[in-house]
Amino acid sequence: MLVNEQVIPVPAEPAKILHNRVTRESMELLAELQQANLQFVHWKGNTHLIASLEGETDIEMLVHPGHQEKFEAILKRRLYKKLQAQPGDSYPGISDWLGFDSDTGTLLHVHTHYNLVTKIMDGRYLQLPWLETFFRNLATDRATGWPIPTREMETIVLLIRIHARSIYKGLVIPVAKQRELRELLSQVEPGRFKQLCGELQLQTPANLEKDIERIVQHDHVETMIRLSSFYYHQVPGCIKAVPANRRTKGLKKTVENGGRIMALVGSDGAGKSTLSRDLVKWLSFKIDCHYFYLGKRPFVISYGRKLFSFFNNAKYIKRLTGNFFYILLIREKLQMLKQAKLLRQRNSLVICDRFPQENMHGFFDGPKLQAGETTWLSKLERKLFKQLQQTEPDIVFRLNISPAIAAHRKPEHDEAIIRQKCHHVSRLSFGNAKMIEVDAGQLYDQVLLDLKRKIWENI
Repeated sequence: MLVNEQVIPVPAEPAKILHNRVTRESMELLAELQQANLQFVHWKGNTHLIASLEGETDIEMLVHPGHQEKFEAILKRRLYKKLQAQPGDSYPGISDWLGFDSDTGTLLHVHTHYNLVTKIMDGRYLQLPWLETFFRNLATDRATGWPIPTREMETIVLLIRIHARSIYKGLVIPVAKQRELRELLSQVEPGRFKQLCGELQLQTPANLEKDIERIVQHDHVETMIRLSSFYYHQVPGCIKAVPANRRTKGLKKTVENGGRIMALVGSDGAGKSTLSRDLVKWLSFKIDCHYFYLGKRPFVISYGRKLFSFFNNAKYIKRLTGNFFYILLIREKLQMLKQAKLLRQRNSLVICDRFPQENMHGFFDGPKLQAGETTWLSKLERKLFKQLQQTEPDIVFRLNISPAIAAHRKPEHDEAIIRQKCHHVSRLSFGNAKMIEVDAGQLYDQVLLDLKRKIWENI
């Protein structure tokens, strides 16, 4: 039993809500943490707890520092990946973990706090001195079974958080925070609220009940601002700053020791480009991930922006340069793979749509000038392909598909070439890269889910 345990009301038909929305991984994690008798709580944002457990927003965990080691051991056993913040963007007492729901392919960001600490902005964070009191004022969310703070406890913390952020962003409360505060206050019992304030050594305003009524019934923003300021100024020195470091604002986190270059190869119709883009979108939820297209018109999409490519007008360039076009093309790919190696070194992920190879000449992004008599261009191409082999992908997903299905998906393509590619795809090799076979003939959603499962096992 939890100290001061309450049961928080939930919407109708909670079983149906959970069945349709909450990820199985989040519920299994809850069960394992409870079985280990850890002190933990989903400590903020509980008005949208179900959205957190279905992966739409962060799972905001507060774990007692005495249980950190056991907690992280459970996450590692469940194949959660620890994320590494960019330089200057890490905060004391906070770590980030990413989990994976195998049923749906959903990523779950477990934003973990080992103290009552939360980021404010640009190197500043809020730290409150009430850790033990917080853990004495917990409730159970009836819909999910997750431990959460009592509404009174969560409301006090939210009021202070609102004013702490407004100091640096102007006295404006975002609409989402207004809605969250109204919902919490609508469930607060004034008597319990005052009692908790006394336990936290906080004063309460003389007209607390009227303030709550103004906010809940009349959306009175001025009262929200005044009430949040009233509580914030009773906790002097709660804003702290991390040491000034070189900041890399806007860049996503990386997986510790998780830098990988991954490539998707296969026949026309196997879904290489669509799958690659969807995988980058999926991973970019929290991980630094980049899309490299290594086909006839190579380009990079990084942080949602397509970088300029010399080969946007490939047909025009080919008419001007003739066979020298293939030398320009392979040199461009060499430069791109140098960038991919640098990204891998800093633990970023690179998804390559296609990858140059030398097993098959004439197609599959292989050499184009090796048929017929040897020329200085063909020698140069061979030399450049040897240089390409110095950058191997870590993992290659071979998308296997039957010629009939591939031709059905790509009716505008030459069926004879499709049959040839389907037949020879098994001959492709990429040095020491780990080759993983994928049945690309399934329905698209199943292929994508299979790839997500395989990637999660290998990063």
